[in-house]
Amino acid sequence: MLTEKELVNNHVLHCQSSLIDHLLSRGMLFEDMVYSDNEDILEWWLVTPWLARQLQEQDETVIEQHNCRWWGRTCSGQAVYMDGVFDKICRQHA
Repeated sequence: MLTEKELVNNHVLHCQSSLIDHLLSRGMLFEDMVYSDNEDILEWWLVTPWLARQLQEQDETVIEQHNCRWWGRTCSGQAVYMDGVFDKICRQHA
């Protein structure tokens, strides 16, 4: 069975919050793509295409632009693998 740590180690590639801010400032992304009225996105993470699909199925915010997929994380201060969405994804693929 895939664990949350394995899932994150293999499919969450790099924190890219600074890059998202840079793309916004250069007009390469638009605020309505990045920030939702319903959610407070605290961090942006580059993820694999497979994980992007899984996150979208869980109603997570994912941007697909510039041949990249970024997941908008709505919590902070704990290890990424501890986010509840990863437990749900792992249970679906058990």
